[in-house]
Amino acid sequence: MARGAVIEQDELFETANQLEADGKEVTAMALLNALGRGSLTTIYKYLEAWKTNRPVKVSTGNSEIPETVRNAFASTWRVAAQEAAREVEAVKEKAAEEVKEALGQFRGALEAIERLEKESEADALEIDGLKKQSAEQQAEVTRLEADKAAQGATIDELRRRDESQAQELERLHKDLERQRSERDTAMKEAAELKGRSETLKSQNEKLMASLGSKDKH
Repeated sequence: MARGAVIEQDELFETANQLEADGKEVTAMALLNALGRGSLTTIYKYLEAWKTNRPVKVSTGNSEIPETVRNAFASTWRVAAQEAAREVEAVKEKAAEEVKEALGQFRGALEAIERLEKESEADALEIDGLKKQSAEQQAEVTRLEADKAAQGATIDELRRRDESQAQELERLHKDLERQRSERDTAMKEAAELKGRSETLKSQNEKLMASLGSKDKH
């Protein structure tokens, strides 16, 4: 709860007097609204002091009683006054007890208000901390999303490279198979040529031997 500048007792008294002069009810909330700031604990404390210290309004109407009426009620008044005195004492005792109880309830209310205000301030601090933490977490999420996007692009590039390498590997396998086939064909042709060469060599040797035998004869 934002309290603003601390209010002074004289300032509250002046505001309370103005509200009363305007015919408005002087309450803690009315004072808080009129002042625009302050703690309810302080306002309740100053309000109680204002109620205690403000002058009691006395009616200034014509209180002159005709003498005939005074004489008529004089004896009755004395009896009533004596009875009233006893009743007033009883009322005073009861009122004192009620005031004491009311003051106890009032102090309890002030303590509850003060506790709530402290809890409100603590909650406000906690909310600010949570907002800061949320902003930091959001920034981290944004960073992770950016990293994820970059990693996704890297993965796509690796996949394209893998596909390209797979195609190149397949081509090399085909070349190897072709080279093996060509090697086998060449070895077969070489074997045939070797066989033919040995055959021709044998035939040539026989021919030379035959020619040598003829020369001797």
